[in-house]
Amino acid sequence: MDDNGFVFTLDAVLALVIVFIALAAVASVNESPLSSQIRLSHNAQDVLETMAAYKKGPEDPSVLQNVANILSTHNNDQSGTKEAGQAAGAYLNQTLNSTKYNLTEAQLNITIAANADMKEAGDVAVGVKSCDGYIFRLCVWD
Repeated sequence: MDDNGFVFTLDAVLALVIVFIALAAVASVNESPLSSQIRLSHNAQDVLETMAAYKKGPEDPSVLQNVANILSTHNNDQSGTKEAGQAAGAYLNQTLNSTKYNLTEAQLNITIAANADMKEAGDVAVGVKSCDGYIFRLCVWD
């Protein structure tokens, strides 16, 4: 009987078992809290940047310009804040999906749009963008 083939096959099987164990160990590693915070931070700033650039049509203002125009037209009053919140909220709800957010104007210290209470937030990531004399701050969290 030839034992060389059996030993070679057993050696190959043991090597594959070790490779599969290593792959399983790597695949089961969870995302660290730091990388989650970095992802949220990038997400907040990216969303504000797209709000400043995204236009429905070539002649239309960007979403962020539209929010600033609404606030300016209404002299930053409550009705303007509500209308601006509807414009921003529609975009943010579509873009951020299940991520919780709070969009504020920093100088006026008003909340424009939010889908959750920040008092319940743990780790919050912030993005900031200036547009037409307004400073918008977007806070996001999971």
